[in-house]
Amino acid sequence: MPRGSIIGPVILILLGGLFLVNNVRPDLPALQLVAECWPFLLVAWGLIRLVEILLWHNQGKTLPAAGISGGEWMLAIVITLMGSALFEGRDLAQRLHRSRITYRGLELFGEQFDFPLSGAFQAGKTPRIQIENLRGNARVVGADGEELKVTGRNSIRAFERKDAEKTNEQCRLEIVQQGDLIVVRTNQDKASGDQRVETELEIIVPRGATVQGRGRYGDFDISGITGNADVDSDNAGVRVSDIGGQVRVNLRRSDVVRAANVKGNVELRGRGADVELENVEGTVTVNGEFSGDLNFRRIAKPVRFESARTDLRLEKLNGSLQLSHGQLSAEDFTGPFTMRSNSKDVDLRNFTGAIDLQVERGDLEIRPGRTPLSAMNLNTRGGNIELILPEKAQFALQAEVDKGEIDMGLPGQWRVEEAGGGQRVKGAAGNGPTLTLSSRRGELRIRSGAVETGSRTQLSLPSPPEPNAAPDAVPPSSPPRKNLPVVQQ
Repeated sequence: MPRGSIIGPVILILLGGLFLVNNVRPDLPALQLVAECWPFLLVAWGLIRLVEILLWHNQGKTLPAAGISGGEWMLAIVITLMGSALFEGRDLAQRLHRSRITYRGLELFGEQFDFPLSGAFQAGKTPRIQIENLRGNARVVGADGEELKVTGRNSIRAFERKDAEKTNEQCRLEIVQQGDLIVVRTNQDKASGDQRVETELEIIVPRGATVQGRGRYGDFDISGITGNADVDSDNAGVRVSDIGGQVRVNLRRSDVVRAANVKGNVELRGRGADVELENVEGTVTVNGEFSGDLNFRRIAKPVRFESARTDLRLEKLNGSLQLSHGQLSAEDFTGPFTMRSNSKDVDLRNFTGAIDLQVERGDLEIRPGRTPLSAMNLNTRGGNIELILPEKAQFALQAEVDKGEIDMGLPGQWRVEEAGGGQRVKGAAGNGPTLTLSSRRGELRIRSGAVETGSRTQLSLPSPPEPNAAPDAVPPSSPPRKNLPVVQQ
């Protein structure tokens, strides 16, 4: 330490005084005070050093090259490690004193005790039911009748059964009516201390019910109701099927969300992994960050997906759409289809309606498969574009690549021109919409080819050129190159 600093003596006096108090008066919680308040020692140290440096500066003394020397940093690390060890040791001692060891509410040792639970309530034909289960899974099934039936179990881990029984008494199942809302409550928050309870629920509700699920950890499975299904949870897998109303899901974390056979809209917000939506008669809105695979099939109304990296919209999905971290593929849908993405390979097939694709990095493979065509705007800053058109399609073409080449495989006369380090082509085949293709680095391939319809593939060959037709005007010194590698920016 710098000469003249009082930090060393102050630290020695404080520590020596605390240990002296602990020896003379062991009944006083001196070590507990150190375990809880040791960070104040670092705060006081910093303040003293700041005051010392300011005084030395005013007195014209030589200041240290660094505010704190290497030895002082080492001492700070030692104090931090010792203080943290004292704090954790005190906490562990308290847990051992209570005859169980837990970490964040989870008991590491002991035996699991299960306690059955059940309840019933006359709910009517179209009740609103809210399920409050902080930890544990809940399965809800709609059935004929007007009665709400609940069965399940509480799972509690403890060293002795009497401790588990005491906790179970504190977490009794409640079915109460609050206005027009029937609440199924497991009361896990009433458990004493940091004891953790998990409750598994099997709930039979009237078929006309609307169900709301609330929880922190645990899955929700809801099926067979004609009302709405609403789930709000911190961490849950959600599976809903055969829902007559709307589906709304709000999650902070999830491994999977599945919804099938939904007559109303589906709205999903939050964070998670996999998403599967099938046979939805309403609109679909997905907003959030989902790191897994998103699979949509047969969505009768508009679909919208929005995340920090991708914004996608389409009008109707008769077929399927798969969206993963680096790829999107869709087949048999109706546009307009719009998409903005940072990095994504895109494969679109057998569609109608306008297409507007803007991708920073990625390859685009587009096969309309049907006529008449609609307008297309295909743009990638770094990647190849392959456009395969149906035979006899009518369109106007504007294609340009800044650094790369254009490979024209269409019948007729097309003039490919050099443009700096790239190429461009303009022309028309009949009277149709404009197809605009643009890539900064890559290769553009435009041709007639296979038109896929379901599981069958029809080969649509280019029409032979007219007898006196000139060949495609491609400069002989720059023939089209095949399989040009993508150059990423």
